[in-house]
Parts: sequence; C-alpha cells; structure tokens
Amino acid sequence: MSSNSASSAAGSGSVLPDDILFFRILLLLPVKCLVRLQVVCKSWQETISSTHFVSRHLELSTGARSSMVLVPRHFHPGQSKVAELIFIKKFCPYSIPMFSIPLHCDGLILIPCITGEMFMCNPATREFVELPLGTRSIGLDHRTAFGFDPWSGTYKVARHFVRSYRDIYHGEDTIREYSCGHEIMTLSGTKEDWEWKATMDPPYPIKARTPICLPGFFYWSALHSMAHGKVISDVILRFSLLDETFTVHPNPPCRGYLSDNDTLCALGGKLCYVLSVTPSEIAIWLAEDGPNLTWSLCHRVTLPIPRCALVFACASSEPDKIFLSVDGCYVLKCNLCDGSLEEIINIPCDVLYDLRNGTKFKAGARPLAHYMVPFVESLVRIRPLE
Repeated sequence: MSSNSASSAAGSGSVLPDDILFFRILLLLPVKCLVRLQVVCKSWQETISSTHFVSRHLELSTGARSSMVLVPRHFHPGQSKVAELIFIKKFCPYSIPMFSIPLHCDGLILIPCITGEMFMCNPATREFVELPLGTRSIGLDHRTAFGFDPWSGTYKVARHFVRSYRDIYHGEDTIREYSCGHEIMTLSGTKEDWEWKATMDPPYPIKARTPICLPGFFYWSALHSMAHGKVISDVILRFSLLDETFTVHPNPPCRGYLSDNDTLCALGGKLCYVLSVTPSEIAIWLAEDGPNLTWSLCHRVTLPIPRCALVFACASSEPDKIFLSVDGCYVLKCNLCDGSLEEIINIPCDVLYDLRNGTKFKAGARPLAHYMVPFVESLVRIRPLE
C-alpha cells in the first residue's frame, strides 16, 4: 500500500482507502444506516453530509425502484393526525392543520396547510421543519409550489396569494376582479436567512389547485375568463426560476378549463393533464416543453371502479407504466402500451398503520383520503448541520 493510501485509510480507521469505503461501499447503504454511521467520528459525519456524497447517493436512489409515500388526511374539518403517523411526537407536538396536496422533491416533502402554515420533512432522516409564514391571503384560495432550481443549485418554495377582490356588475352578470401576488423563498443558509421575496404579479388569478413542479419551472392553473358565474376558460402559467417571470400557455385541446374532476400532474419529467372523460374513463395528455407547450393524447384508460372525485397519475420506474390513485383510496398500476391495470393496494383494507407506541390499526371505514406522493430516499437536508 502506498503512503498516501495508508494515510487515507488511517484517517477513517479502515483498511480501505476513503474513496473506496465511502463512494463504492457506504454509498450503497440506505439512508437509515448512513444516519447512524455519521456518529462514528467527525470525519465520517463530514463526508456523509458533504454535498458530493449526498448528490451521488440521490442519483443512485433516483435510479432505484420507484416508491411513494401515502400521506393520510382526514375529511373531518378538524385536525389531521399525519404528524403522529409519520413522525415521533417530539418532532411536532401538535397536529398539522388541514392541508392540500403534499409536494415532493429529492426526498423532501412539503405539506402546505390551507391556513397558511407550511411544514417540510425528510421521512428518511426524520428531519421536520416549519417554514416561515408568507403574505396573508384573503380566504383559503392559496397554494404552494416546491422544487429544485438547477440554475442556482438550491431548493425553492413559491406561493400565490389574494390581496383583495371586488365584484363588478355588468347587467345581469357579475365579474369578480382579483388582486393577486406571488412570492418565493430560497432554502439556503440557516433558517434565519429564509425570507419571502415578492416576484412579478401573475398575469391571471391563480386557482386554488396544486401547482406542478418540474426542474426550473412551476406550472400554475389560472382563471382566464368567466361568464354568468361559470368558468369559460383557464390558462397555464409557467413560472421560470431562472428569471422569475410568467409565460402564458393554453390548456390542452381536450378541455378549455381545469374541471373539478381533472388534474394536472408530472409524469416522466413532463407536464401531464388527466382528463376525466366519465367517472369510469380517463384520458392522459402530455405536454412537450419548449417556448410553447404542445399537447398530445398519450392514452385512454378504463377504470375498474368509477371515481367519485379525482384520479392522480404518478410515474413509476418501469418504462411505459404509471401509477394511478383513484379518490385517494385505490392505487393501480397502468400499462400505457395496452391499457391493462393491476391493483397495487386497496388502502382502506390493506394499509396497516403503526403509531410507534405498539398501536396498529387499519383505516377501514375511517374518513381518510390518502395523497400519493412520489418518493426517493435521500440525505438532503432542509437546514444545514449546526
């Protein structure tokens, strides 16, 4: 062994050079094991928490088998118990208020509450943080975006809000005008450095629908026009994290507005529109990114059970196969080549909860909906190590 190799091995107390030990062996371990190994010594903690190691581990996790986190939510208007189901009580000594669809990026999950609070967690490392409050919004018609900015190498959170509105009467018709704002926060530095920064106002009022977050862009559904109290057309606003500007794009040709039974989602790195043709049939449209969004019909799927509300689509690690979540209760795997469906899980009957205190139960007839959140294990931290 050369003197350099011997010195490197001695530094970690191993007979192997550090680059072999960390980047050929330890890199393959799950997050749970790596978190424990950080207490071996200071040099191990520094290496395992380094940007290079965390990035390489994330690359391997992303290429592994796909997985998801099922986040339960009560339909009851009171408090959700999601924090008790996912985290030990000490991480969140109180329940999380009612929240909208959680968002995922690189192992981090953002839980945006309709009352304005926002919680971010890494289920693999068990880190849990409450984010600073943003600008107050009139009513509960605000939503939050979360994703990675490849140009700055940072994670960013954005939210829209309603400053005010007024009703304008035109004969028998009433038009509601909104004054809306948009702000963004960069998760870098210490928590004390996190602050909301105003961006340009959105050109159209953003709807209270969860945005879609793809690398470098956030996609919002916005109200374009109304008549006689009904939505006539919507548009899609693409917010660029590079220059923090909005561009306006049309809905897919299948429907001019995002109905209560349709959903926007991300599929294979593309913007996806799930059209609810009937309660038993959906059509999946994909958008090719570019200066303008170009929509094309990907597949029509007949559901084995009719939906009551929504069907969400989620990518899997298998080519030409996706997950479908029906009403937050059933998870199916769909083969886009032939349209065949495989039931993965019937959540009320099959999911067993463990509250970490010896108590286990199934949802059964409890009024729970489950959000299906794509997930990869990662060592990515919300806050830097102190």
